[in-house]
Amino acid sequence: MNHRELWKEVFGDTDKYIEYYFKEKAKKSKIYSIYESDELVSMAFFTPYEMVCRGELCSCPYIVGVATRKESRGRGHMRTNIEQGLDEFREAGARLAFLSPVDEKIYRPLGFLPVYYHERIEVYGHKKKWYEVVSLSQMGKEKMKEMEKFTCDLLTASDLDLYMYHSTKYLSQLHKEMKALEGEVVALWEGERICGVAAYTREEDVYEVTELICDPKDGRKVMESLCAYLDEEETKKVTILDGYFLGEVSGEGIQIMQSKKPYIMVKLLNMKEEETGLRVYINDIT
Repeated sequence: MNHRELWKEVFGDTDKYIEYYFKEKAKKSKIYSIYESDELVSMAFFTPYEMVCRGELCSCPYIVGVATRKESRGRGHMRTNIEQGLDEFREAGARLAFLSPVDEKIYRPLGFLPVYYHERIEVYGHKKKWYEVVSLSQMGKEKMKEMEKFTCDLLTASDLDLYMYHSTKYLSQLHKEMKALEGEVVALWEGERICGVAAYTREEDVYEVTELICDPKDGRKVMESLCAYLDEEETKKVTILDGYFLGEVSGEGIQIMQSKKPYIMVKLLNMKEEETGLRVYINDIT
């Protein structure tokens, strides 16, 4: 068994997504592995991301693909892989490591603490086309630079301690990832003014918006325009997995739920602050 086969066995992702992941992202990761009798039984991927931490650019590993074959669990393999990765990235100078947990109880003993929870919004109706929605695939370099400036300006103005640096390179990679999940990255425009940037996935004709960045004063119109773009049926649901930038969008046909499970957990490696004091915004998929 190789890493791709173990990924498929444990996570059950589509072949299209797995092909994308191992072609585009796995090669950028440091993979920690454990073998029993020359057979791969456990793995963890540490993928460096360009982050903005306390206003400074830095590289921090995102831990994904943490998996152990069922028959080899309970032997400490996961802890061994993760601790080895944390030690190596600490020595390399990484400020912190982060992950999106299936169960936070698994990672608390390793020193990870929750720092970010999603505000999930389910929208029924409210599908008016206030703004033009354009796929990143249709944009040239100049428009993509506008997307970069727009997202980075809003993230900086939000006084966050930690977030992904939304460079054109990052947005292009995110678009590839969304395409592998039957979605895309889009920008919303009012003439020459950019009003929002969003990423979404689609599974069995169900749309999930994984990230939506806009000025909160435009939040309602951005949300309605995006929902109209994704599905014009009045009664069909569109789920926005994170409403951090939307502002006040309550009302009939809108259900807001604060997740009880953390979306992001962090372990500090070369920082002295407490994890719980960090203001974080991270919505990457893997």
